[in-house]
Amino acid sequence: MPQQNDNLKSIGPQGFLLPCPIFLVGTYHQNSDGEKIPNIMTASWGSLCSAQPPAVMIAVRGSRQTHKAIIQNKAFTISIPHTGILPEIDYCGIFSVTHENKFSRTKLTPTPAEHVDAPYVEECPVVIELTLIKYDEIGTHTLFIGEIMDVKIKESCLDDTGMPNPTKMNIPAYIPMLREYWGLGDFKAKAFGVGKTIAASKIAD
Repeated sequence: MPQQNDNLKSIGPQGFLLPCPIFLVGTYHQNSDGEKIPNIMTASWGSLCSAQPPAVMIAVRGSRQTHKAIIQNKAFTISIPHTGILPEIDYCGIFSVTHENKFSRTKLTPTPAEHVDAPYVEECPVVIELTLIKYDEIGTHTLFIGEIMDVKIKESCLDDTGMPNPTKMNIPAYIPMLREYWGLGDFKAKAFGVGKTIAASKIAD
């Protein structure tokens, strides 16, 4: 917790946000024989970007096979992993599909998506299926915007009312600059609720 008299120190323009989500982006690419091969790439630059239609944005370097596959297939998936597969998460961010089949190497399970032409990771607690609706180059990366066609969550990660329970998902986050994986913290407050206490106090004054 920052102290009251703690001064801000500039570290210059950096690719830094805190925290960043961790996505396993699933696509199909074609080998030299024209066979569709499932592929995954770890991405930490992404966010929700539209409420209607519901959409997610991810940033991918042009050198990645995933970049080419998303454009060709107009589809991709996002599998949100748990901390139990951190070595696999890291591997899929380091190595390219040109070296070997990453699903085979990591022993993760590719499963065909229900609504789009892309695979997802069966072991992950959350899966999002997306249709590409727009993309644009921004410096070193291309921003891909996908419309959410479906969200799937493991039943074991839902609460009694059928809503997602973060404590049951054990989802990691990525810390840029430090190049570290961290877990999510504890519940702190209810969004669209805790701020109303300030509004209520002003009215009382």
